[in-house]
Amino acid sequence: MKDTPVRLAKETHDNTTSFDVFLGVLIRYSPYIVLALIIILILLIIMLVFAVAQAGGANMTMVESGNWYNHMQDVI
Repeated sequence: MKDTPVRLAKETHDNTTSFDVFLGVLIRYSPYIVLALIIILILLIIMLVFAVAQAGGANMTMVESGNWYNHMQDVI
């Protein structure tokens, strides 16, 4: 018979996976990630507005056959 006492308590194991570590890092840096994504979204929206303006969807010259729209009454 042994003289050493028997341990009845369960041993604790560290069951953290690499995904749990990844989530911890993601949660820690989430405010900075959200801020960066908002800045990127604003830049993309501004680029879209400029692209539409350059393509003629919101043409600033507003001409029809070489005549300005505000002078169309002079032509008619």
